[in-house]
Amino acid sequence: MNTKYLNFCKNATLIFLIATGLYSCDSDILKETPKDFFSTENAFTDAKTFQLAVNTLYADARNFIYNDNGTDNGGYPYREYLRIGTDVASVGQKHRPYLMVDFSLFNSTHEASRYFWNKAYQTLIPRSNTIIARAELPGVPWKSDAEKNGILAQARFLRAYAYYTLANLYGDVPLITQEILTPQFEFTRAKKEDILLLVRQDLEFASQHLPANPGQIPEGQLTKAAADMLLSTLYLQLNLPDDAISTTSRIIDSGHYRLMNERFGNDPTHHGHFPAGGGDVFSDLFWENNANRSGGNMESIWVIQTANRVPGGAGGPSLSRTWGPYYGNLIAPNGKQGMTLADSLGGRPVGYVRTTNYFNYDIWAGENKNDMRNSPWNIKRDWYYNNKSNALYGQKIDFKAPGLIDTIQFIYPMVRKGEGIIESLTSSTTPDYKFIVYRLAETYLLRAEAHLMKGDLVSAAADINKLRARAKTKPVLPAQVNIAYILDERARELIIEEPRRITLNRLGLWYDRTKTYSMDEPAFFYLTKKTIQPHHALFPIPQTALDATPGLGQNQGYN
Repeated sequence: MNTKYLNFCKNATLIFLIATGLYSCDSDILKETPKDFFSTENAFTDAKTFQLAVNTLYADARNFIYNDNGTDNGGYPYREYLRIGTDVASVGQKHRPYLMVDFSLFNSTHEASRYFWNKAYQTLIPRSNTIIARAELPGVPWKSDAEKNGILAQARFLRAYAYYTLANLYGDVPLITQEILTPQFEFTRAKKEDILLLVRQDLEFASQHLPANPGQIPEGQLTKAAADMLLSTLYLQLNLPDDAISTTSRIIDSGHYRLMNERFGNDPTHHGHFPAGGGDVFSDLFWENNANRSGGNMESIWVIQTANRVPGGAGGPSLSRTWGPYYGNLIAPNGKQGMTLADSLGGRPVGYVRTTNYFNYDIWAGENKNDMRNSPWNIKRDWYYNNKSNALYGQKIDFKAPGLIDTIQFIYPMVRKGEGIIESLTSSTTPDYKFIVYRLAETYLLRAEAHLMKGDLVSAAADINKLRARAKTKPVLPAQVNIAYILDERARELIIEEPRRITLNRLGLWYDRTKTYSMDEPAFFYLTKKTIQPHHALFPIPQTALDATPGLGQNQGYN
């Protein structure tokens, strides 16, 4: 999905403003005979206009997965609600305990509850349903069944992605598969099992009809492997390990993807951002302009496309702003300002997300200390006072030094996956950062999980060791492999990329692991251990949905 591809979204949105509109007046005087293109009857006329509509779904998915920032929370990125409040991450801002630190504040009016529900039911699902319904109508001049199925496969994948997310966030949810053209208010919730059945049907269709070769389609467009990634995850959730092994092996053996084991990209030294010779192949995977195949990355399977300062490009705040500490406000032990903003330190991060001690320290202990994924190019642990007016200038910062003010938000180890060439110190925006949704490393971890399900620890260890070999760290022994180890390895490999809450919920482990690995100190973090309850694994049904459709009912535990 290149820049031209992204610019289709403007016109495609116009199509959907009409094609998904609801009509409530039947008066003959208001009836018109449609004569122009942008009408309900005439919006979809050929494969080109269908693809234009599908492009809007890609923009919807980009917002759903990566891009949208809040308006009533000071700009907090909604995507991080699938990462904070888990074993790997919390919030680095003491004035925001409602951001899944204090779970007594998590209720049906919480913006996280509202956001994913609304985005799914107001954009991805109805628009997908419209495309699917219209594609099957007689009279569309399809050149072949393959052309039609290619459109359907994209729409059905994106519908499946939305429903899979909903099922693992809310449990039972309304199942809507038809285009809705009249006002409706009486919806009921289908069982989670039925939702996942639809997801399976959609994904198996998508896998069959999406293109296999990513080199023959625009960047960001869906492929067979993308469908197989989500399908493999679903098979694991349905306790179908043989099917998961089959789909993951199909990706691995396809010849279209490979783990990156050598330095790559237009500038492996990262434009001087790192010292000469700095960086490693793991940091190359995420550096700006390296995520796509055109950047040399043969590991990426599905990449969300953005383009800065391009209409429809959705350039936005960088991940380094979200995941980095607010070091510019650090007060040194001598009571004076210790740090000043610098582009080499990620610009102006604000500590929206703070990784837990489980991620910062536990998973890197012992034999994992020298893991490439723990290198200075991937996790910044050493910080130095850079305020030249402070007598401590140039000295290494001791996180535990007496008098050091607030290591919750202002200083802590920083994951560097979101870094790039920032536009300015005031924004920390990386102009053309692309977000990787799926890559081959996770395929190996999914297959390892399937082998573990079958009790084949040798094969599970072999798959995990593909990644550990790339990371130049000690291989895992078969006897060491269990689901906790795989979750550790997922954290080492997929931090920031993985929607961790979805992973933990599908495994039924969110409550236990979040309760266990939430930090005890300072007292701010203890709010999580104190307030978390098992029912918080599921989001509450948003109050706006309950007000409109009282028959939905609320999830257990929420008033």
